[in-house]
Amino acid sequence: MAEIVKIDKSGRVVIPRGIRRELGIKKDDQLLLSSHGKDQLLLQKLDVESLVKGLEDELAGKDIDTIVKTVRKETNAKIKRLYPDIFT
Repeated sequence: MAEIVKIDKSGRVVIPRGIRRELGIKKDDQLLLSSHGKDQLLLQKLDVESLVKGLEDELAGKDIDTIVKTVRKETNAKIKRLYPDIFT
């Protein structure tokens, strides 16, 4: 389903009722909005409970502290590489 919508003066877009029903989007659902290319937007319904469950399953039995330390080390190295003036 596709529909043409307008942006109001506050930058809001109303998702038409038919599309909300089709996708099961309800009040207070969280959506991820991202740009794709020059003229495209992607609006994706987030199922936070499914994301949490997936992460729990994926990380079950793993050493979370080691993962966190590795990610922090990689992030700090990337920041130092991209912004060397900050660390001089």
